[in-house]
Amino acid sequence: MNVERGVLTLSGERQPDLPAANAQVAVHINERFAGRFSRAVSLPDDLDPDQVAAKYSDGVLHVSIKRRASTQPRRVEVAG
Repeated sequence: MNVERGVLTLSGERQPDLPAANAQVAVHINERFAGRFSRAVSLPDDLDPDQVAAKYSDGVLHVSIKRRASTQPRRVEVAG
């Protein structure tokens, strides 16, 4: 995973879920993609590239990126 110039790039490799070559099983149709892959996602300008966290669990990758503190809304008290 890489974050550079406002683009999050993910790459990896999916292993085929076919049985081993010496197994006594014949596969007629396999509709699952296997091999190398890469995805690029454009990010909004107000995200902080130094605050990226990723977690992989049960086949799901969860990526969270915090917003910059300067772009967070803040409350202003009005005297009156």
